[in-house]
Formats: sequence, structure tokens, C-alpha cells
Amino acid sequence: MTSILTNTSATIALQTLRSINTQLDTTSNRVSTGQRISSAADGAAYWAIASTLKSDNGSLSALKDAMSLDRNSIDAASAGLNKVIDQLTSIKNALTSATSEQADKAKLQNDISVALSAIKNFSDNTVMNGSNWLTVDSGSSGTAYNFDKQLLSAFSRRGSTVDVSKTTLKTGSFVLYDNTSNATGNADATVTSALSAIATAANTSGTVTVAVGSKQSGLLNTTYTITSAATGASALSKSVKDIDITATGVDANVLTGYLKIVDATAQQLLTGASVLGSMSTLLKSQSEFTQQLMDINNSSIGSLVDANIEEESTKLKALQTQQQLGIQSLSIANSSSQNVLSLFR
Repeated sequence: MTSILTNTSATIALQTLRSINTQLDTTSNRVSTGQRISSAADGAAYWAIASTLKSDNGSLSALKDAMSLDRNSIDAASAGLNKVIDQLTSIKNALTSATSEQADKAKLQNDISVALSAIKNFSDNTVMNGSNWLTVDSGSSGTAYNFDKQLLSAFSRRGSTVDVSKTTLKTGSFVLYDNTSNATGNADATVTSALSAIATAANTSGTVTVAVGSKQSGLLNTTYTITSAATGASALSKSVKDIDITATGVDANVLTGYLKIVDATAQQLLTGASVLGSMSTLLKSQSEFTQQLMDINNSSIGSLVDANIEEESTKLKALQTQQQLGIQSLSIANSSSQNVLSLFR
């Protein structure tokens, strides 16, 4: 039956055309954005998971940047220490020469003074990211400066909880100068241990006694009390930065004490440099692992929300063809009502 009020064929053709247009819009959006899920409306579960992974990748990227800054500080401190160790070797050589009775101590002292000046310059200018780990000021109370540096090393998510892991670097094992005004120096246990180890290594049974002075500062500006067996109770109070082999009371035993203090200090700094090297290697490894996690997350995000462009482009072409056929079908359905008019002529 043909009705002039209701055109069932046209209605069906229009419904089909609407469905085709909806699919065409969806497919066109996927082709243009490259995503099959670009909002929660496209798939709430996958969209939520992908959004979380994207957020985590942002945190991992920030972590990687922070680790890069930490590595820069470590590498700067390591470079400074290596220069200082070279100069301490020069001082040790000069002290060895000074033990000879024919040595010109004045000229050797000049070499020592130049090396000490270079050490101070290296230490004061080893600055990275606004901080210096070689020349510090632990404060009047001895607690204002924190010798333990907390370096970021990892970011992880467990369920709905995120964790940021840190690795502790004890800079007290290689701090060179501490300009604290506290009468007893700093209260860092690592510094105290390092100074004690230097004094122990510098003691020569029966010839010279070395003890850490009352004020503990950096490894180079802490004063050591040096007692020579030849002078009995007469003792010298000197730090590495103030070594003077031309001073009164400096005999062969005191020179030996100086030599052993400098050598033990250099060995302590070598240990500190190895700690820095190990920490730099660790952060490099963690940074590479962080990048791998970011790549895995990107792959996971892609598998969840990315569109198959080959499939979608093929589907787009088919839908465009269906759209044209739908328009033609609707046109034919509409023309059937016009045919009824011929009956009234």
C-alpha cells in the first residue's frame, strides 16, 4: 500500500543513512586522531587505564630529569676530587723530597703552597645546580647542613599507590672544607669516621703521634695535633691546608707525619671518588631503566587506544560508498510518492 502521509521506504532509507553517517563520523575521527578511544565515552575502562599510564609516564619523565641533575652534581664533585687528588700527590712528592737533608725546603714549600692554593680553587668552584659538596658550611649548630644527600632513583605504582624511592649519598666521606663557626665543628658521623681513619693511618709507632684536633671540620681544614718523639711533649697543630715545612719545630718525624696525613687523606678521597663513581653508574642504570619503563608504557597505551589506520581507512572508504548508496536509496524512496500524482492526471 502506498500512503501520502507515511513513506515507510523513505523512513527506513533515512534510518540506514543516519546509521551510516554515525559510523562515518566515528571512523573519520579515528583516522584523524589516530585513536580508537579518545575519550571516556569511547571506552571508559581502557581510557582510564591509558590516562593513568600517561600520567605515570609524566612522572617517570620528571624522575629521569631529576636523576640527570643529580648525576651532574655527582660528576662535578668527582671531577673536582680527581683534581684535588692530583694536587695532593704533588704535595706528597714534595714532602718526600723534603725528608732529604740536602733538600731546599723553601722551594719545596713554594710548590706545596701552590698546590694547596690550587686545591682550594678546585674545591670552592666545584659548583653544580647551585650546590657545592666539597666546600660547605655546616652551620653554627653543626646541624644546618645535611651531609646525606637524598637522590631520586625510582618511581613505581602499586595499585592506586605511588612510591618514589631515594638513594642516600654520604658526602661527609669526601668534604674538603667545612667553614662552620661552631667551636667543635660539625657533628656528622661520616666526617668524624673519615678523620679518625686518617689519624690512625698517619700514626707512626715510636716516631710521631697524630691525633684529630678539638674542632672537626673538613678533611683539609681540620687541625691535627702532631707530636714528634724527638721533641717529646712539644706538639704542632696543623691542618693539611696549612702545612709549612719551613716552620719551627718541623723535624724529620713531623715531615713523616705530614707525609702520612697527606697520603691518608688522598686515600680517603679516592674512596670518596669511588663512591661517587658507583653512584653515578647506579643513576645512569636507573635512568636507562626508567626510559625502558616509559617505552613499555607507551606501547601499552598504544595497544589500548590507538586505531588500526589500515583497517579504519578501508572502512572509511566503504562507508563513503554506503553513504552515496543510502542517499540514492532515499531519493528513490521519496520519488515513489511523486508517482502517485500521476494517478490524478
